[in-house]
Amino acid sequence: MAVQISKKRKFVADGIFKAELNEFLTRELAEDGYSGVEVRVTPTRTEIIILAIRTQNVLGEKDRCIRELTAVVQKRFGFPEGSVELYHCGTQR
Repeated sequence: MAVQISKKRKFVADGIFKAELNEFLTRELAEDGYSGVEVRVTPTRTEIIILAIRTQNVLGEKDRCIRELTAVVQKRFGFPEGSVELYHCGTQR
């Protein structure tokens, strides 16, 4: 049985999630030229696209850094295992 919430509460909850995620990534990726985040929600998973200047630093050696960030985001925001995917996208200076 699905829990129904009002549209207003849904918009507020989505805004708070994006603001907290943006603040977290700003702290974690400040030296990597972090410039923003885009969140795409699908029925099966949530895709988080990280916009940064130095994409190699965001990925880390053998994608270690992006996997660690994925695990932290899953735990911090209460997503089920495997339902969040983090991607990176380079931006121009």
